[in-house]
Amino acid sequence: MEKLYSKDALLMNPAYDITERTVTHRLAIYLESYFEKYQYLVDIEYNRIRGDYNADAVGNLMGKRLNWQNNEQGPSYVYPDIIVHKRETNDNLLIIEVKMIWKNNKKRDDLLKIDEYLKEFGYKYGVYIELSEDTIQKICVNELERV
Repeated sequence: MEKLYSKDALLMNPAYDITERTVTHRLAIYLESYFEKYQYLVDIEYNRIRGDYNADAVGNLMGKRLNWQNNEQGPSYVYPDIIVHKRETNDNLLIIEVKMIWKNNKKRDDLLKIDEYLKEFGYKYGVYIELSEDTIQKICVNELERV
């Protein structure tokens, strides 16, 4: 987080209205330098995991995504903002959801999403982060029941 603010604070200025994806990409870069020594990868909006469905390389891909809400257009899938994991395995370490403080109207949904990823995919840790221009407003670690 220190690197994110020291190098990319401009991205969190509400006047620029930068997308969350841009900020999560930068944060993922800084996280990867830490986690690579443990052979973990850091991905943003990752949506694939291998499953035991078919023998071919493409046929056994399934979504590392949640069937979140069903509506008239069909199921709505969600992907995590950032995950720390070992690809093509069930070794899922960390899921992170990030919101800009001025765009956090779906905070409860993000906390529920983290909870579901912890249950369904066996992530060890879930983190929700709210960012503003000059400070981290809130970090919750597996704290769904407090919100």
